[in-house]
Amino acid sequence: MPVVTTSTEQSRMTIETTGSPEGRLTWIERVLLAIGVWEIPFGIDKYLQYAEDDGKLGAVAGYSVSLTSLCLVGLYALWFMGFGLRRMDTQRTIWGVPQLLYLAAVTLSILAAEVRHLALCEIFLLCQAYAIFFYVANRIRQVSDLIFLVSVVAIGMGLQGLIMILQKAMGPSIYGETIQISVVKFIVWADGRTAGTLHSAVLAGSWLAILWLVVLPVFIVQRQRLLSWGLGICLGLGLLGMLFTQTRGAVVTVVFGAALLGGLLLWRGWLPTWIVKLAVVGSLLALVPLAQMVQNRVLEGDQGSAESRVHLTAIALETIPQSPIFGHGAGNCHLACLPAANSAEFRSEWYFTVHCKYLIVWVETGILGLVTFCIVLLNGVRQGVVTWSKRHLILSPLGLGCAAAIMGHAVHMFVDIFNSRPQVQTLWLVLGITALTYRLVLATTSSPVRSQGVGQASIPGVTRPVNRSQTRVPSRRLSGHGGLS
Repeated sequence: MPVVTTSTEQSRMTIETTGSPEGRLTWIERVLLAIGVWEIPFGIDKYLQYAEDDGKLGAVAGYSVSLTSLCLVGLYALWFMGFGLRRMDTQRTIWGVPQLLYLAAVTLSILAAEVRHLALCEIFLLCQAYAIFFYVANRIRQVSDLIFLVSVVAIGMGLQGLIMILQKAMGPSIYGETIQISVVKFIVWADGRTAGTLHSAVLAGSWLAILWLVVLPVFIVQRQRLLSWGLGICLGLGLLGMLFTQTRGAVVTVVFGAALLGGLLLWRGWLPTWIVKLAVVGSLLALVPLAQMVQNRVLEGDQGSAESRVHLTAIALETIPQSPIFGHGAGNCHLACLPAANSAEFRSEWYFTVHCKYLIVWVETGILGLVTFCIVLLNGVRQGVVTWSKRHLILSPLGLGCAAAIMGHAVHMFVDIFNSRPQVQTLWLVLGITALTYRLVLATTSSPVRSQGVGQASIPGVTRPVNRSQTRVPSRRLSGHGGLS
């Protein structure tokens, strides 16, 4: 007799049967991982040998040592001492070849740097970002630990959203003010745009947007009631916080990513009807802050924000031909562009690091760095799409959500700097989660059966046609990892 399970039991089995039991995170690893992720937006850090003049122009001007850095040291120590994962050969290792090539291009640019200290500071930050990527992509072996990580991300996002809602509720009395508690700063811009603890409304909006799309698919397909409620609350808080930042690129990222995710889930028949109803209600509730953003940032102008990007882009395009192959050195964009900025054409214009991540990479690391950076993003999208194609109940929607988040973030990078520690480390965290879903889904689709009856797991509220081709497959060959074949 076949074993009949409820959808809740199927969801639980899906989480518990993917991966090897001996590879689970220990409680201390979970604590360190949670602290490391939560600290990123709070900026509990110290920049050693900080060059203040360069920092004012948008450069990574010091060696960043943070609470996340210390957590990474602890996590890797536990890993290699044997308290965590004892072997790496049970599943394929994701080295992140595109990431390593990009790091090599950035390192090579030191030779062309006017100020090598700034190049070393940026490389130091990127190495920490790679450490986050590699740990997430390879240390985690269980879908339950992956769900834990997404829950940690959701809590951090919800907390920032709650802070921004409280800042907005306090009204104009705190506009333009910075409230500092110990090393943590709570900031609201003079025009009322909230920044939470992220120092910049643009930074806060982009940070919330990319993580929002990572949490959303797990909320849609995960059927544990307590977890669903928690993720839903965090998504609501994060969305409101993002709208209060009035960051246009963040809104475009979320709208694009949510439409792509929802459309493909609907096309596959995996989108519950209650999600559609909830999306309608959420959209109606978001109309008020969205209308305020449109009025302040579109109809009434943006105080020259978009116009300033035009001449900064022109300055960068004049600088690139001077060293198009190897660039002018990591972290040296503002210095390399200075001669063009001081020319008669741009001398009277506001000057800062160019507001386009791709142009920054091209100016600093040349075409080699630009190509490898784009490959990093494209490879992340590819891994997410491959994961989506495998029809796993949990991993496939999460992989698709990560791919949508990276694509939306990639579009936003056309109009801003994206070199702060929270933005860099969060992007590489999302790349790590994408690589993790890719590795886990490949391992589960190629692994022998661990249990029966889970392969036909369904999402409550979704009616799907029966795949008749499966009736010819013996039940012992159905994978037990919860994938939808």
